[in-house]
This record gives sequence, C-alpha cells and structure tokens, in this order.
Amino acid sequence: MRGTIGKLFAAAALLVAFSVTCLYVGQQHAAAQAPQAENPLAQAFASDAGDGWVLAGGFLMVVALAVAGAGGMLWAQERKQ
Repeated sequence: MRGTIGKLFAAAALLVAFSVTCLYVGQQHAAAQAPQAENPLAQAFASDAGDGWVLAGGFLMVVALAVAGAGGMLWAQERKQ
C-alpha cells in the first residue's frame, strides 16, 4: 500500500507543477496582449489571451487536490491499522 500512497502523492505534486506552469503561461499570454481601448463594459466580458491556460491550470489544481486527498485518506487508513 505504501507504493500506492507514494504514487498518489507524486502524481499530486506533478499535477501541481503542471498547474503552476499553466497559470504562469496564461499570465504571460495575457500580459503580452496589447491593452484595448474599448468600452469598459465590453472589456469586462471579453476574454483575455491566456484565459484557456488559466482555466486549465485551475482545473489541474482541483484534480491535484483530489488526488492528494485520496492519498491522505489512504495514508490515514493505513496508519490506523
């Protein structure tokens, strides 16, 4: 069971690394885009260049938390026995 727990925590760490990378790339794409001088209301609902990367990064973070939670539950269950 220890191998499974270690693999879950390693997968969670890898997913967090991918998530941070996606969030960084999305932020860089958004910063590289030239600001548009449009109606402020239209800008509020427009999508930025890096929105897809940021969305993917957030999704990966949620998955990483779920995997880490599963590993934590297995670790706690093994510790009781």
